[in-house]
Amino acid sequence: FFYFFIFIMPRENQKKEENFSALLEKEVPELVEKGKQGDLSGALEGLYLLEKQTRQGGDFTTCGKIAREIVRVCRFSENWKQLNDTLVMLSKRRGQSKTVIQESVQEAMEILDSLESTDVAVELIKTLRSITEGKIFAELESAELTKRLAAIYERTGEIKSAAKVLQEVQVETLSKMETKEKVNYILEQVRLCLASNDYIRAHILSRKINQNLLLKDEFQQEKLTYHSLMIQYYQKHKKYAEIARAYQAIFNTQKVQNDEMEWRLNLKLLCIYSVLSPYSLEQSDLINRTNTLKKLEELPQYKALLKHFLTQELMRWPTIREGYKQELESFDEFNGESGEILWEVFQLRVIEHNIRVIAEYYQRIHTSRLCELLDLDELTAEKRLSDLVVNGSVYARIDRPAGIINFTKPSEPMDTLNDWRGNVNSLLNLIEQTCHLIQRENMVHQHAKAKARVQK
Repeated sequence: FFYFFIFIMPRENQKKEENFSALLEKEVPELVEKGKQGDLSGALEGLYLLEKQTRQGGDFTTCGKIAREIVRVCRFSENWKQLNDTLVMLSKRRGQSKTVIQESVQEAMEILDSLESTDVAVELIKTLRSITEGKIFAELESAELTKRLAAIYERTGEIKSAAKVLQEVQVETLSKMETKEKVNYILEQVRLCLASNDYIRAHILSRKINQNLLLKDEFQQEKLTYHSLMIQYYQKHKKYAEIARAYQAIFNTQKVQNDEMEWRLNLKLLCIYSVLSPYSLEQSDLINRTNTLKKLEELPQYKALLKHFLTQELMRWPTIREGYKQELESFDEFNGESGEILWEVFQLRVIEHNIRVIAEYYQRIHTSRLCELLDLDELTAEKRLSDLVVNGSVYARIDRPAGIINFTKPSEPMDTLNDWRGNVNSLLNLIEQTCHLIQRENMVHQHAKAKARVQK
């Protein structure tokens, strides 16, 4: 009897679904026309009754269409407060279907494009966001509404508010959103963070994007946008090596390769920031890879620039500055206050290159001679040399009283012992080879001597 009771209860409580599609053709048009004639309250009262009837009858398809008509009636009357109240009421109806809520929200979102008043649009978006908040079935609509609200804040000059609003969306958790849409959404978050000078959060958000994803052909535009945004971030922190790698990624994009003007511009910037990057194995590899590009042959001035830094020869800063001043000042980066900083960095890289060349050819050098080769005063030359010694690029010891700089690195006891062992091994090998040659010559001589005796 117990099992029979469990089986029979669902059949007793099961709702019987009814079809109310005839209402859409008969009663709904009359009520809509009534609302257009100015009787908004009467039209809404009738539509509410139909909505309740279809909701309780289980015909949620028709109920959703009626909900759309309710929103349209409010829109036609331009009673925006009534519209907001109606949307909230529809979402809170007892036993309301997800479909009906989604239909009413989507219909209301279509109104946003035609609204001229910013205040009305903001209020409507806030109402819709409160309705969709925490509802997985409306997560796409919620994300789109947040994006629109941020766009409105940005147009009115409230950049920080726009960035703060858009950051609330954890777009990576939205299961219904396509991957490409997620990437674009995150890029928009990064852009607004950079615009509001929130560089730390911009960097955190940028790390949510999978770099391997940007290598696909269908993500070329997203790749260009991503690296353009990251260049802004790296410029703020003066990370010239990262900027160079970003321009390298942009240059290697097929879309840029097909546009001559674009690849020329990005290749020039790649060469410039490769030179401005601090010396390291990665920087050396980047310059060498860039120097082997075939398209660099069409930019002889930039190829010559890379050659200066790849050749173990001294460069005179006045000559370099004069030769590249006009070309580099054609870029916005080399003008204004930021331009002065880049010129100083450029000069610093030339000086560092010259010091490494001198350390390669000299074991000891007078300070006065070093200043002459670097075209610097003694204090500045010593400071630049000390910086390179600190970061490990060169080894040097300065004897100030004598005015002598020693570039020869003293060997460690273990290194000396290893060298001695290696020298002893080499000596023993030579002795063994010499004994072998002497023995061979003796055998040849004895054989020749014995042969001569036989002939006699």
